[in-house]
Amino acid sequence: MKTMNSVFKKALAALAVISLGFLWSCNDDNQFDFSANDSNNVENEAATESYFEDVDDMSTLAVSADASTSTGSRESSSGRQGTKPSDDRFTCAAVTFEFAADNTLENPHGYITIDFGTGCTDARNNVRKGIIKVEFKGKRFKPNSQIITTLQGYSINGIAIEGVRTVTNASGSLEANPKFTITVQGGKSTWPDGTVATREVNRTREWVRATNPLNDEWIVTGTAAGSNRDGKTYQMEITKPLVYKRECASSNKGGIAVEGTKVLTVDGKVITIDYGSGTCDKLITITINGQSKEIEVKGKM
Repeated sequence: MKTMNSVFKKALAALAVISLGFLWSCNDDNQFDFSANDSNNVENEAATESYFEDVDDMSTLAVSADASTSTGSRESSSGRQGTKPSDDRFTCAAVTFEFAADNTLENPHGYITIDFGTGCTDARNNVRKGIIKVEFKGKRFKPNSQIITTLQGYSINGIAIEGVRTVTNASGSLEANPKFTITVQGGKSTWPDGTVATREVNRTREWVRATNPLNDEWIVTGTAAGSNRDGKTYQMEITKPLVYKRECASSNKGGIAVEGTKVLTVDGKVITIDYGSGTCDKLITITINGQSKEIEVKGKM
């Protein structure tokens, strides 16, 4: 009997070792779900999105700051100094304004050039270079009016941003909380190490205006797709509207979304990204296969 008990105990011990090995293997696989590559993909996508949103916000502010975008004045305006928005991001830029040849009082059409030259630093230590060229068609914020933004040698913090962004007013409001549809063609980001990511966008953006512009918010829904820095294709869908606050974008606490969720699918892996509940920070929570991890978006903004 003792011999049988001994054999039985040895068998149980062996089974326990096998079971622990199996559990360790499973845990190891789960840990693999949070590879450094996944974290980098998520962080780079979040940072790149914030850079493009930053361009949209600056373009919209530039159009809203100059009364001529609403009146369509017939004055000669070739290369005149444009009206700078009261926003720190414009402090070191040269802003010029001109009407197109077909401009009319009824249908304003012109261009605003935001030129950062060979590089200038804003109050948050973001270094911008190059030109943001803003074309406006139609009276400011009138339904179906458009803001078309072209980037010419533009970069922020060493990351070159390219593409043509078309913002169309899709709301019935001329001023209060206008809604815009946004498309991006030829979206591309190039990092200092030469790696490249591409981006095509189809989304809606609502501008929630406050008495104090610093308290403005914008709410974003929609999708994006492209390839990441490793050459992997990705798709992104916003599953809960992303909320951006100018208060955050105008501080050193970051310019990424502060609320909302989106799903990033890359290389067959599905990653849920949660931006939190309104706090100005650079922290996001990523979830893969039911496991969650908090990471920091390290890019400036």
